[in-house]
Amino acid sequence: MLVFSGLSVAVMMGILLLVLIFSGFYLFAALGGVALIAGLTFWGSDVFQMIFFSIFKYTKDYGLLAVPLFVLMGQLLNQSGVAGRLFDNLSLALGRQRGGMAIAATLIAILFAATTGIVGASVVSMGLLFTKPMLDAKYNKSLTSGVIISGGTLGILIPPSIMLVFMGSAANVSVGRLFYGAMTPGLLLGVFYILYIKIVANIKKDWAPPLPEEELKKHTKWEIAKGCIINVVPVTVVIFSVLGAIWLGWCPATEAAACGVVASFIIALCYRSLNWQVIKNTLIESIKLTSMVYAVSAFGNLFVTVFMRLGCSTAVTNLFVGLPIGKWGIFALMMAVVFILGFLMDWIAVCMIVIPIFVPIATALGFDATWFLTMMAVLMQTAFLSPPMAASIFYFKGVVKDEISTSEIIRGIWPYIGVQLLVFMLCVFFPDIINWLPNRLVG
Repeated sequence: MLVFSGLSVAVMMGILLLVLIFSGFYLFAALGGVALIAGLTFWGSDVFQMIFFSIFKYTKDYGLLAVPLFVLMGQLLNQSGVAGRLFDNLSLALGRQRGGMAIAATLIAILFAATTGIVGASVVSMGLLFTKPMLDAKYNKSLTSGVIISGGTLGILIPPSIMLVFMGSAANVSVGRLFYGAMTPGLLLGVFYILYIKIVANIKKDWAPPLPEEELKKHTKWEIAKGCIINVVPVTVVIFSVLGAIWLGWCPATEAAACGVVASFIIALCYRSLNWQVIKNTLIESIKLTSMVYAVSAFGNLFVTVFMRLGCSTAVTNLFVGLPIGKWGIFALMMAVVFILGFLMDWIAVCMIVIPIFVPIATALGFDATWFLTMMAVLMQTAFLSPPMAASIFYFKGVVKDEISTSEIIRGIWPYIGVQLLVFMLCVFFPDIINWLPNRLVG
């Protein structure tokens, strides 16, 4: 058994983890492999016992039960077809103004972000439903891409979010507080997206034209208003069944997720969009995603346990806290690391690498853990849009295929990354954007 300083071991584990990830290994295999190698080398055979306890911990983690339930809830609501009908009605309601369809798509993205925490499902669903109508209405391809991709990505921030459940479990922080902390920044992002659309639509008048008058005359104002109300109600019911249940103190996040599943199932049933094949596909997709999250969580916990057992966490915390740049300089350095890793890795990989290192540093510096994790979550929005990783771009490209080129998609998303960084800075200068709601509702 070799003896090295905690900092040296931390560097070696970090380098080996990055090498395995970029070599194409699955994330759970990379995390578990590094933990096993480091444990055997610097600790001993006791690491095998830790593998058992790590997996056992996450198979009985009650909080993580919310993950499969939120996945199932989102899948069921997508099957109901509410989003497509709501988009048609909102597009007509806002059709007389420039950028009306893009604003309608963003409003629906905000609503549906509050019903599912799965970015892939949101981007693909929005791409299938909104791309063709927007292109048929002569919308600019880059603007169309940016609207759909950025809107679909809101699902990872606006609760109920799988990422927030994952973060809360990894950092041992209340998921309820994270939900409420992320709500205002998520809604603020949606508002800024709409402002950006309005500005672009009025500067570049051919990018987002209003709907033709003859199309608008086919429907009365009452028909349009009635359609909007009818299709907003089911989404509102699902949102209230989850967040309302938590807010009113009826139940914590896991039980609220079960309420959301029941509400989504009833709505899909009322819209007659369920059959055995749909139920089968929904369950299979939910099992796949849940298995991935559980595997990463279990082996990520093993990585964290070995990392802390070998003194790495303490060594890195002491190194950061001792830097002569002040607490905000250290905060900026940590967020810069998260931002850069977002260009290169999936959000789960970034969280598993930085949370066990950065959260103890943040709390040692006096930052509130809920605020710090929410700031990470806001910044992680950029990870879905920034190449070369940019999962949302690949989801959308798979939908549009050759209809929109990759270069046009990338040109469309850069302004939204700028908007995300702007909201991030607002949360830095005005921390109550995050803190006010959880302090008021949760205490």
